[in-house]
Amino acid sequence: MFSKPITWLALSAAAAVAAIAFAAWSLTSPKPTTASPAVPSGLAADIVIPPKSQAAPDFALTDQNGQTVTVSGLKGKVVAMTFLDSHCKQLCPIEGDQLSQTQRALGGKTPMTLLVVSVAPATDTPDSERAFAATHHWTGDWHWVSGTPDQLALVWKAYSIAVQNSPDNILHSSVVYLIDPDGFERAGWAAGLQPALLVHDVRLLNSQT
Repeated sequence: MFSKPITWLALSAAAAVAAIAFAAWSLTSPKPTTASPAVPSGLAADIVIPPKSQAAPDFALTDQNGQTVTVSGLKGKVVAMTFLDSHCKQLCPIEGDQLSQTQRALGGKTPMTLLVVSVAPATDTPDSERAFAATHHWTGDWHWVSGTPDQLALVWKAYSIAVQNSPDNILHSSVVYLIDPDGFERAGWAAGLQPALLVHDVRLLNSQT
């Protein structure tokens, strides 16, 4: 699946792992038993998950400020969750810019918490995480969480993230999840983030609280 050195094809394949797992869950998860017709969600993401059907797996990791962050502790907020390497020179910087575009478009009136999980426990540091955020002009509420390789591996598995080390790079799935204020996964982008659509979905989930 992974090639060496890094290639766009390899990165696309890594992203496809999460996309397939995400889509498979949507097809196999139990459907609500109700006589009422389904109500369109209005969400615009690649993958849309029915309300209150898939709780976001919880974890406890440490952010760039030394604070413990949990998914359950972020309830009440719309959370955009992704997986990045602060030293990456390939797709991560592109996503970093796209997330910044999203933050600017949302402004201060529509809150969104950005939750980044490290895919590079050996090299991500609070300084490199802050430098990445500064380079891409992140604003608002964001947390870049890290832990031991074993701790992170459990989180990657829970969120269907493929991570593969190579001598010069870390290949990993490029996925963004959107978690609603009740702590449920509601949307996902596995084929490339589109800031305008993320803005739309964040606004929609905020309006439903």
